Amino acid sequence: MLKFISVGQGDAEYIELPNGRNVLIDGGPNPTAPLVKFLTDHNITHLDHVVLTHPHLDHYSGLGYVFGRIPVDNFYDTREDNAGAAGAKALREKIAALGVNVVYPAAGDLLDWDPGEVAVKVLNSCSTPGSSTSGAVLNDCSIVLKVTYQDTTILYTGDMQADQEANLITTYGAELKADVLKVAHHGSNTATSMAFLDMVKPKYAYIEVGAGNTFGFPSAVTLNDLQAAGVTVFRTDMGGTQEYVINGR
Repeated sequence: MLKFISVGQGDAEYIELPNGRNVLIDGGPNPTAPLVKFLTDHNITHLDHVVLTHPHLDHYSGLGYVFGRIPVDNFYDTREDNAGAAGAKALREKIAALGVNVVYPAAGDLLDWDPGEVAVKVLNSCSTPGSSTSGAVLNDCSIVLKVTYQDTTILYTGDMQADQEANLITTYGAELKADVLKVAHHGSNTATSMAFLDMVKPKYAYIEVGAGNTFGFPSAVTLNDLQAAGVTVFRTDMGGTQEYVINGR
């Protein structure tokens, strides 16, 4: 079961694995609600794996609540610092103090979340130390995951932008093909290029975005490109938290 959580103008995704373990990818912009409501409503009192795709507030802020109240076994992070974000530094210090196992995955790594059942491949990450205040640099450091279960593949893209999409096309080619696409950067026109869509060929796309946001997300360009590619689009600003269930082959 996959959940694309409605957390306002930010990202948070939840995965329930076949082996009963679970994953949270990003925590949205709010340190309390609505991620808290989601976790409470679903009786989630423990997390096996938490991923911070990159250190932007709309992805990390809600994780402060998570690590303050819910046991977490493994935390996956980039080594890229957001030099202008004291909150990201404080979160990482809290996680270190808790003794959580921290993993810095590199592109090409395979994650053993559910061996023999679910294949999880890291397609992108900044796994060597760096620091930047550039939004584009931090976005392109997003941990990108390709998750495959039975005959279904999901691509989680963080806020990766079109220049990094081009690099992934060069590196992975047709391996990028996926049934489900978590649209990068909330549907911004800086991501989800037609070249990328032509390679991924998704059937379904999920856009996590806040209603009435001041950024103009999702971009009309991105929505038009998704439509032209024949992709069925779901949006959290229009339908709240979205669910995708894989019911066998």
